[in-house]
Amino acid sequence: MALPAQVLAVTAANIRSIPQRLGNSLVIVVGVAGVVAVLILVLTMFVDFRATIQGDGQPDRAIILPRGATTEYEGSLSRETVAAVMNAPGIEHDQHAQPIGSAEVILVAPVARKVDNSDVNVTLRGVGGQYFIMRPELKLVSGRMFRPGNQELLAGASAGAQFAGLDIGNQVRLQDGDWTVVGTFGGGNGSRDSEVIADALTVMSAYKLDAFNTMGVMLESPGAIASLREALSRDPTLQVDVRAEPEYLATASAGVNRMLQLVAYSVGSIMALGALFAALNSMTSAVAARTVEIATLRAIGFSPSAVAVSVLTEALLLALLGAVLGVAVAYLAFNGTTISTLGGAVWDSQLVYSLSITRSVTATAILLACTLGLLGGVYPAIRAARSSIADALHES
Repeated sequence: MALPAQVLAVTAANIRSIPQRLGNSLVIVVGVAGVVAVLILVLTMFVDFRATIQGDGQPDRAIILPRGATTEYEGSLSRETVAAVMNAPGIEHDQHAQPIGSAEVILVAPVARKVDNSDVNVTLRGVGGQYFIMRPELKLVSGRMFRPGNQELLAGASAGAQFAGLDIGNQVRLQDGDWTVVGTFGGGNGSRDSEVIADALTVMSAYKLDAFNTMGVMLESPGAIASLREALSRDPTLQVDVRAEPEYLATASAGVNRMLQLVAYSVGSIMALGALFAALNSMTSAVAARTVEIATLRAIGFSPSAVAVSVLTEALLLALLGAVLGVAVAYLAFNGTTISTLGGAVWDSQLVYSLSITRSVTATAILLACTLGLLGGVYPAIRAARSSIADALHES
């Protein structure tokens, strides 16, 4: 009998005997399913967090920070610096010949998470009058715009869905009294939906601030950032850095990205190691229980390779069954779920985003499951291939 036929025959016999050793088989299936489900969750959290942060980046926008600052909330830009930047070349102008930019202050606003009523913070961003012109992807969804000089807020759609007290008409306790939510904005699929915004000068007055934290400008074109940098660097009174928005977001989120990636792979590795030992023990027990049967097959002419490959095939099939179960659990439990985690514009503020399980993440998890199955079957396969009828009868 040819080798493929031998492998098929022995594998079929192995599969038919699974009901007699259902417990060992379920250990592999359930262990791999748990690894796959958890790995898909943590990888999806990492991938979607990064996508949400980078979703705000446009090459025709630039972020202006004080020299040496790495994030928006670390900086301090005087009103004179803001005015000088707005008059620099390379910045797009509106229909009234006004440069398009927004000098901003970054703070936090206390809210409560709807799901458990726990106290958390969201980013409070004080913005300029051209904020929505500079970010056309953001639209007023309901209500009206805040009025400069009044303690009024707009809530991002994602923030309003996740946190209590951000519906139109609600009041949020901030510095200098209660601030009223007068509208909701959304769009862009980025982190801005997780924020609440107000007029920057009104926020500065309430919080007794005399400087902005950051400013964004719209460029005439992506290439215009070079002329803007050159012009600002020639003025010795302006100690600022100019970064394209995608570049800034990649740098600012690098630390959180690394942390989430470390968590994803650490958790995945620990669980994978546990599943690997479970597969190894289960397949070893299965081979031990069928020692006489396997040795008989060897005695009647089945090759060691056929026996070994059949054991590996059984381990792979059980791991694949566990992978399918894990993928199903992950999709049913997590796909489309909206969560909030630390990672907004301020370190202790929340970022809201939805989990979307992708094919690449699913493929990665399934590949890991197959690897665990094969590795867990290597030693039992070698042991089965070396079985002899004399040893089997002696052991029995």
